[in-house]
Amino acid sequence: MSIAAVILCAGKGTRMNDDSKNKVCFDCAGVPVIRRIIANMRRAGVTRFVLVVGHRAESVMECLADEPGIIYAYQKEQRGTGHAAHCGLDALARLDFKGRAIVSMGDKIVASDVIRMMVEASSNAEAVWGVQPVTVNWGGGRVVVSEGRPYGVVEWADVAYHSLAGHPRSEWQGILSGMKLNAKKAAKVMERAASKLPVDGVDLNGRHFTSAELRAVQYANAGLYCFDVAAALAAIEQCGSDNAQGEIYLTDTLEIFASRNAARLVEIERKEDMLTFSTRPELREMSRHFLPDVESCLADIRGGKWNGRLAEIYGEAAVPEQTRRYAELVEAFLMRNGNRGVMIVRAPGRVNLMGRHIDHRGGCTNVMTIDKDTVVVAAPRNDDMVNAANMDSAYPETEFSISDALAMGGHAPDWLSYLEAAPVVADLKAHRGHWVNYIKAAVLRFQMAMDIPLCGMDMLFTGNLPVAAGVSSSSSVVVATAELVMGLNCLNISTRQFIDLCGEGEWFVGSRGGASDHAAMKCGQRGYIRQLRFKPFAVGNSYPFSDRYALILADSCQQARKSGNCKDIFNARVAAYECAFMLLRKAYPQRGWREFRELAEVEPDTEVYRMLKRLPLSATRTELASLLPTQGDTLQKIFSSHRDLGAYELRGIALYGISECRRASMFGELLERKEYAAIGEMMNISHDGDRLVGQDCSDAAMDALIAAAAPLWRQFGAYRCSTERIDEMCDLLKGSSGVLGCSIAGAGLGGSVIALVESGRAASIIEILNAKYYEKYGLPPKAGIYWPGVGSGIVNI
Repeated sequence: MSIAAVILCAGKGTRMNDDSKNKVCFDCAGVPVIRRIIANMRRAGVTRFVLVVGHRAESVMECLADEPGIIYAYQKEQRGTGHAAHCGLDALARLDFKGRAIVSMGDKIVASDVIRMMVEASSNAEAVWGVQPVTVNWGGGRVVVSEGRPYGVVEWADVAYHSLAGHPRSEWQGILSGMKLNAKKAAKVMERAASKLPVDGVDLNGRHFTSAELRAVQYANAGLYCFDVAAALAAIEQCGSDNAQGEIYLTDTLEIFASRNAARLVEIERKEDMLTFSTRPELREMSRHFLPDVESCLADIRGGKWNGRLAEIYGEAAVPEQTRRYAELVEAFLMRNGNRGVMIVRAPGRVNLMGRHIDHRGGCTNVMTIDKDTVVVAAPRNDDMVNAANMDSAYPETEFSISDALAMGGHAPDWLSYLEAAPVVADLKAHRGHWVNYIKAAVLRFQMAMDIPLCGMDMLFTGNLPVAAGVSSSSSVVVATAELVMGLNCLNISTRQFIDLCGEGEWFVGSRGGASDHAAMKCGQRGYIRQLRFKPFAVGNSYPFSDRYALILADSCQQARKSGNCKDIFNARVAAYECAFMLLRKAYPQRGWREFRELAEVEPDTEVYRMLKRLPLSATRTELASLLPTQGDTLQKIFSSHRDLGAYELRGIALYGISECRRASMFGELLERKEYAAIGEMMNISHDGDRLVGQDCSDAAMDALIAAAAPLWRQFGAYRCSTERIDEMCDLLKGSSGVLGCSIAGAGLGGSVIALVESGRAASIIEILNAKYYEKYGLPPKAGIYWPGVGSGIVNI
């Protein structure tokens, strides 16, 4: 028997309170609801699908763009389930489909076994009705059965309407409340009763059923059907819309089929065999049914069922080691928390080849993710407590209440105001450097952006990223936590929103950087360098990385901690950008610049140097207040992010930022043309701007650049976030055969060096680093070979 399915997805889903996409497209434990529905039906033998769409139809079609065997029927007006089903069944009839069709709602995930039962029952019936005990589905239409024979379906709102018969209006509200009708439906029922007084009960197939009998019915309509297509179309066309909702009810067809003994009922006893939702909290609750339990995950990992997924993420050669690693993590969680449904996520480290220190200025970055990462297994809780433990005993177990943590900010209207609240500042000072701050960064920022409370979590972390080495190990904790917050709460968040919230969340630890690290982790793609643009955020082109070359990441073993003194230096550099930009806008009001990156678009290059001459080489806070007398409040806000470290080097930092924006925008073209020698040269120039001694930016030097019409991309200014050791490593690498270029890998003040090298010479270059750097300083060798890897996400989907 050929089986098709008509899935009704045209509704507005108003109770979701989120109109950005159709409700069937919301994720349920990491997978869109509609995809879970279709997957279950395919397992039951359904081969052809008609999706009836209407509201936000484009989101449904986009969600299923790669699903085979799907056609769409458009319901222009919302005229009820009968009309929607007719649209879908008619599409099948026009395709000359002769078999049976399952008809289901787009917000119901039905078990495969139930679909099979429905199909089997349809072999000797024109219509099969799925029914549930009313204890499981209180609000469903009542399926009236007498002496084993179905008579019809009466919607619960219609039962309520007829139950008002003979009662004064003063009692109506109480009666409807006792029947647990929601406010919207109760209002509609009373409006109908006011215009047309109800009679007690209804007639179904020649028999009268009183309101009391209807209220005593034990079965509710499950909203799942299996029809002979032609018979269903004929039955729907006989239905009217004289009911509480003023719509064509698909359920009215049961009376028609029952009149000729052509209907059968299939009882769906278990609630978990048919899961449904109307609100986002209900969706979150439903999603927990799809979280695999810990014991199953452990068995699958050890049994090799995860090998394909692990190979996809880490490569075939790494599967044995990653199998051991994941098994240890999951087993440890089981021992700590018992056998619960869990979600497992990962967030990789990242390397930025070009575009340092400019994402928060609107520049672009050229990034790749690496195969070292933070992995977390977590189970949702029924309260708002977040408990975090780590496989590494250096990170102590900790917990916090989401609501209590937010209450410390009083009634802060926004995230920055929250961070500036005295109790929050004091608490951060007391816990400076604690790893839990990076978990709070994600949880609290996401909670402030949401209109529903987030659930708590029991979390267990593991990681193999070197700490404070310039590969954003701390940001990977933020991103991994955010993946869990989004996945366990079924949040409807775009990639851009996710990245922005992660970037802003990390302000919690004190730094005021951008979101390039988080964007790189989220958008990583195996084998490709990804270009990301900021202000506004956009995922740019991806460029294949040639296997003729490799990237060496070498840890200097000097740690740069964002929560320590480095925070003040980082934020002072950002402040210099801000102040330089305000001064240039004041000097050139006619330009109308809105973002710093626009300075890199000024032509010719000589005009940039003339502009920079208008800036002082450096300025103290007092001097800046004098130069920008109308910007007092803005300056105070900028200065509040860091200690006063003395004069801000405005011209050198501005030249670095402008030239780096230019280099970063050119970088993709060089990758596309496979000009790796030029790429290496750019990396060297970029690092020169981070060296302890930067470019001469005096008036005379600017005049010389103007006279020579020097290319902007070759300038490097003076950002000065390197260290002596990192500069030494870069000089060592630049003098080694097979190295095309190198630069600092992260925000600076410690961390790692990234080098672009010829693949065939990578191993010998690492030997040079071991002998001439690590052995020289008595350090453990910490250099490795990397290629672009996979971005963050849920592992156990």
